Amino acid sequence: MRAFVLCLLVNMAFAQDFRVSLSVSPFTEIVLKSGTTFHDGKATATTVEDVQRLFVKHGANEVYARIATTRKYRTGFGDHSMERGLERARMAAALHLPFNPELGLFNVYGDIRCQPAPDFNDYPSIKLPRPWTSLTLEQMTEALRAYGAAAAREILATGVQVRIWDIGNEIEFGIAGVAVRPMPGSCDDTAGGPNWYQAPDTIDAAIGKMSFQALMQMSEVKRSTWLGEHVWPHEAKMLAAVASGIRSADPKARFSTHVSGIASTQPTLAVAFFKAMREGGFSADELGVSYYPTSSPFPRDRLQSFKDMATAARRELGRPVFVAEFGYPAGPMEGMFPWNSAVAGYPQTPDGQAGFVRDLVAWGAREKTLSGIRPWAPDLGLSTWAPMSLFALGDKVLTPRPALDALRP
Repeated sequence: MRAFVLCLLVNMAFAQDFRVSLSVSPFTEIVLKSGTTFHDGKATATTVEDVQRLFVKHGANEVYARIATTRKYRTGFGDHSMERGLERARMAAALHLPFNPELGLFNVYGDIRCQPAPDFNDYPSIKLPRPWTSLTLEQMTEALRAYGAAAAREILATGVQVRIWDIGNEIEFGIAGVAVRPMPGSCDDTAGGPNWYQAPDTIDAAIGKMSFQALMQMSEVKRSTWLGEHVWPHEAKMLAAVASGIRSADPKARFSTHVSGIASTQPTLAVAFFKAMREGGFSADELGVSYYPTSSPFPRDRLQSFKDMATAARRELGRPVFVAEFGYPAGPMEGMFPWNSAVAGYPQTPDGQAGFVRDLVAWGAREKTLSGIRPWAPDLGLSTWAPMSLFALGDKVLTPRPALDALRP
């Protein structure tokens, strides 16, 4: 009977419009190897597949993986290798769930703070005439097209059905080495030390003269204008090249990319970015965005500001917004994520967390503005990320918080 019920649930995953991307994370193995298990009152999960099955019981309808250009795990917290991505794809196929791969186009890791160049040494057919950041845009796009095709063929060979292909992670300040100078210290652990950044002067010498900090000091309009002049036209062509490669293996492929939490409450920046991508040849089917409401006290009403951004993006581009990363803490945050600017009406408690999730999802589905939501690392209940997790830890067992059942419209 349990197998029959699970079969019904996973079959529903392909029919549901709202994406509940409640997926095992790059950190699930770390949690399980610590001897910690998951228990929801009925089932105990001791393997990665067990955890995903538990998620399906609570509404999950897809599996996700962030994938770097390196084939094997090298360094850093969490495994973003192609090998781990293929494991996730095979698991999704076995569970009859659609898959959402995110091709980061970085060597090991990248986000809004830092966007290292790709490393194609694990793809012998991709031959670069010079170091990546000294290439012309045409040379870069040729390599990216080949990578998109190779990665897509390998993923699809697992037998999985890809729901949508994501390209890049928080990329409004650049992607794949064509990006502004990083936030100090960012990606030093995965990109080769403190002096890893190389300016892409062949593309535009102004890019390497601009920094993350300088962009953050600009107004939203000035920031959008500068990026629209120096970064986004090149970035759009790079994304389009990857998409072209993927389409050679998956002709009906759908695409997304996503901007950071900075843009999540800035309608001008978010809309300008996605319009620039479309004008440059990359038209996203879903407009991805990271959204961590408590990460800053500004703007003052971060829920309404997010709604304004999502509504503007939906109106101006005719595409829904997907919350590609989300977290609302159930307790105080500390360490490298001191995100404690609680939204009015939603305290940082388990009930406050659930209430925020429930209200956000209900609004997005009702207004047909959101296509879905992905709680980031919902299973990472052991580290400083624990308050963001959808599980509470007690005696080496992670048990669900109320928010686990608040993700469905």
